[in-house]
Amino acid sequence: MDLENKEQQEAGLSLVDILRIVRANWIMIAILTLLMGLLTYFYVSNFVEDRYKSTSEILVQVPVPSGQVDSTSLLNSQRLLDTASEFVRSPYIVLQLRENEYYSLFTNPDHQALLDEMSNQSIVNSINVTSSNTSFIIRLSYGHNDPNFTQVMLSVLTTIIIENDIDMFKDSFLELSPASDPVDDSPNRALYIIVGLMGGAIIGVGLAFIAHLFNDSYMTKEQLEQGTGIQVIGVIPAFEMKEGKRK
Repeated sequence: MDLENKEQQEAGLSLVDILRIVRANWIMIAILTLLMGLLTYFYVSNFVEDRYKSTSEILVQVPVPSGQVDSTSLLNSQRLLDTASEFVRSPYIVLQLRENEYYSLFTNPDHQALLDEMSNQSIVNSINVTSSNTSFIIRLSYGHNDPNFTQVMLSVLTTIIIENDIDMFKDSFLELSPASDPVDDSPNRALYIIVGLMGGAIIGVGLAFIAHLFNDSYMTKEQLEQGTGIQVIGVIPAFEMKEGKRK
C-alpha cells in the first residue's frame, strides 16, 4: 500500500473505528492493565516504606509596640513570623541536635545511631513548618519511618527552638502543644495502584493503535474505496456457520 492510500485510511479513522480497534485488542489491554496493577502493588508492598509524622504547635511572641498599631507594625510582625518559620528549618537548629546537651536527649542508642547516619540536609527535608497570616502560631512537624524516633526527634527540635540563644528570637517562642503521637503519613498506596492500572490501560491502547498503523488492511468499504479508487459493488457480511443435527 502506498503512502497516499495509508494517509487516506488514517484520515478516515472514526470513533467507531477507534472502538473497533479497542474491542479487537481488549484481551491485550486487559492483560497489560492487570500486569501493571500487579507490578505496582508489588512495588508499594515491598519498596514504599511506612512513614509517620509527629506535630507540635509553637506560639511566636511578637512584640507589640505601645500606642496605635499601624500597617508598618503589622508588616514587621508578619515579617518576624515568616523569619521565625525559616529559622525553625535553619542549619543552626539542626546543628544543635548534635551538641551534647541535646544529643543526650536521645536516650535510646538506636535513635542516636539513626541521628548519626542522617545528614543535616535530610533532617531539614523532613521538617515541615506551616503558618498563616491570621495568627502567630506555627505548626512544626517531622516525618520518619520509625514512629518512636519521629516523636523524640520533634520533641528535641521543639526544645531547641524554645531554648535558642539567638538575640532576635530569645524568649520569643512558647510551646503550645508537645510532640503528638506519631500518625501514619504513608503515601496513598491505593492511589499508586490506580495510577498503575491506568498506566497499563494507556500502554495497551497505545500498542493497539501502533499495531493499527502498521496494518495494511482496510477496515471499512469507505476506506477501501478511498484507497483504491474503485467503487465497492457489494459486501459479504460476516456470519457463523451452525452445524445441523446429524440424523
